[in-house]
Order: sequence, then structure tokens, then C-alpha cells
Amino acid sequence: MPKRPVSRQARPAAANDTDIPWTSMFSSLGRIEVVLLVGGVLLLLMLIYTIQSILSPFLVLGAILFLLFPLRQYILARNLMWLAAILFGLWFLHEVSPILAPFVVSLVFAYILAPLVDVFERWRVPRWLTSLVLLFLFVAGIVLAVFFILPVAVAQLEGVLDAVSSVISDWRSTLWNSNIVRLLQRYGIPANDLRSILSNQLTPRLEDILKTLFSASASLLSSISGVLTQIFYLILVPFLTFYMLTDFPKISHRFKMLFPRPVRDKVALGMEQADELIGHYLRGALTVAILQGFTVSVIFSIFGIKYALLLGLLAAVLDLVPYFGLIITMLISMLVASFSDPPVVPKIIFALGSVGALHLFEVAFLSPRIVGSKVGLHPLLIILALLVFMQFLGFVGLLVAVPATALLIQITKEWEKGRRRGASENDGTYAQS
Repeated sequence: MPKRPVSRQARPAAANDTDIPWTSMFSSLGRIEVVLLVGGVLLLLMLIYTIQSILSPFLVLGAILFLLFPLRQYILARNLMWLAAILFGLWFLHEVSPILAPFVVSLVFAYILAPLVDVFERWRVPRWLTSLVLLFLFVAGIVLAVFFILPVAVAQLEGVLDAVSSVISDWRSTLWNSNIVRLLQRYGIPANDLRSILSNQLTPRLEDILKTLFSASASLLSSISGVLTQIFYLILVPFLTFYMLTDFPKISHRFKMLFPRPVRDKVALGMEQADELIGHYLRGALTVAILQGFTVSVIFSIFGIKYALLLGLLAAVLDLVPYFGLIITMLISMLVASFSDPPVVPKIIFALGSVGALHLFEVAFLSPRIVGSKVGLHPLLIILALLVFMQFLGFVGLLVAVPATALLIQITKEWEKGRRRGASENDGTYAQS
């Protein structure tokens, strides 16, 4: 008995599954089926409204996939599933970001220190041994910072704030003990009203501005001290860094294997270029910043400028911020040097001159040899990137603006090269035909 041929309208052809429009589904439904479908949707919305207190993104994503997966041959259904998955992933990363913080910090440390482990591995030193030594040095550095450096820096910060208050009080008393009051009264200016304005409005605001300036400059120190005092981070981060350093090649390999085989080589090439660009910049910039901070602390201590350790720490951190970091460092050094013992003017001049000379030495000698010229961004683009990243990420944005912008520029250049290559291949095909 011959079989009945299958109607082409019963189901879309498999070869055209990716090209089926959304409207074809409704055209194949009858009126009763459409009524039942609309009624079911309304009842489902009522049910969702009644149980909204227990809804979560997990349930919503599961419901979306449950409803749309049977319709995955339609383009719109697939796009909705991908959009739901992407939005859920962003929400999930936002929710678990506090938990992932020690992993991200450990990954950054492992990324910075991995080349050093690779060098010793080429000398036939096991990765676990080099990682263990680096872990010991890392913990020793944390202990040294917590028990010796941070308390001194905090004490110096308190001294700077007290000096600011003292200077403002002396200036106010000196102003009103002079002949200015009689001069104002001579020209009919109410000195009492002016004194009230200066005492109650201008002076407190000036003091608040100066205190805010120093507090904002030292906010990173306070945040670091807060993180370092957390026992969980102190214990977890070094061990995570150790395991990531030990298995860093395996982690990189597993990350590349997540991508499909046709694009895996491109991903590997992109990772190599990103490491050459960002890795060299981060390691070099950190090395230069540490040298700058150490040099500032030593020079200021020798010349008798107060709060040298605090100024060195601020100089090291702000050295990671192009242009703005130099300006802020010079302003803070000038203000803090004015609180030193007499003579003050030579110390202010020396502070400004030494910071400027160190910056010139960094630009002319240190950065070309340590950081290299891999970034190659225009100064206008760097300033724009700093302002944009600071707007969205604050101080952390200032630190990551330059490498992130350089990476985006590199990705854009590779994309343009791919387009030009594809266009040239198409032109060659047309010419042959």
C-alpha cells in the first residue's frame, strides 16, 4: 500500500529552518487555536501576577526557554532566547560580583606575574615552586604594608588635615587682627557683616574643600586598607593566586576551547595580541609607578619635607593616571611641603621641581624601556578616555582607561583588517568570474 506524501505545509522544511519568518506560525493556526492561545497567554499573565512575590530571574528565564525552545526554528524566537540569556547573564554577574571579587583580584595578580613564572619554567624550575615563592613574597608584602606602611600613612594623613585646620585658623586670626578692619570701616564697608560671611561661610567651605581634596586623594589608601583588613580576602586571595599561577597555561587553554573550532585560532591570536598590548603596559606601568613612589619618598625624606611616605604612596598611585596624575601630585606636594619646617619656600620649589624632573625622567628614560610604546594613543584620545571612564567607574576608571582604550582600538583595527581582506577577496572572485 503506497504511503501518503507528507504535505509541505505540515511543517517547515529543515533546510529552511533558519529562514522561517515569525508570521508563518500564525498563518498555520486556525481561529479556535488562536483564541485558545490568547486565552492561555492571559491566564498565564494572571498567574504570574498572583505569584510575583516568589518570581526570580531564574524562573523567568526558565519560562522563556520552555515556551520558545519548541519554536527555535523561527528567527524571532531564537533572538528572544539569546536576548533573555544575555540579560540574565548580566544580572547574574552583577549579583555575584562581591563573591567574584577575590577571584578577579587573584586573576589580575596571576596575569601580571605569569611571565615571571614562565621564565623560571624555561630554566626548568617547576611552576609550583616559583608560584610558592611569589606567594610568600606576596603575603610578606601584605603583612609589611598592614603593620608598617599603612599606619604611618594614616598618621601622616591625619597630620596633614590638622595642619590644614591650623593654617586656616591662623589666617583668619591674622586677617582680623590687622588694619583691614579699620580700612573697611573707613570706606563704609560693614566689617562685622564681612567677618560673619568669612567666618561662617567662606572659611568653613575652604576648609571643607581642602579636606575633601586630601581625603579624595587618600581614598584609595583607605579602600585598600579596608580590603586588606578583611580576613577572608587575606586568606583567599594568595591561595587563589597560587593555584592560578600554577595552572595559568591550562586556564588559558580551557578558555580558548570554549570557542568553536573555526574561530579558535583567531581567539588565540587575539589573546596573544592583548597580552602583548595590555600585559606589557600593566606590568611596565606598575613597575614605573613603584619606582616613582619610592623615589619621591626617599628624596622628600632627605630634603626634610614632611609626610614623605604619604606623598610617595600618592605619587605611585597617581602615576598610573596620565596627565591628571602629574598635576594632582604637584599640587598636593606643593600644599604638603608648605606645612614643613622653615624655610618653607625652598621646600615648595624643590617639591615641584623634583616631581617635574622625575616625570621628565620617566617619559624620556623609564617608560620607553620598561613600558614600551605599544599603546600609541593620541594625547587627546587619552584625555577623552580618562574623562569617560572616570564618569562611569570613578577612580578605578582612571586606572583602566588607557589599557582598555588601547584594547578597543586594537580590536577595531583587526575588524577593519578583516573587512578589507574580505572585500579584496570578493573583488578577486568577481574579477576571475
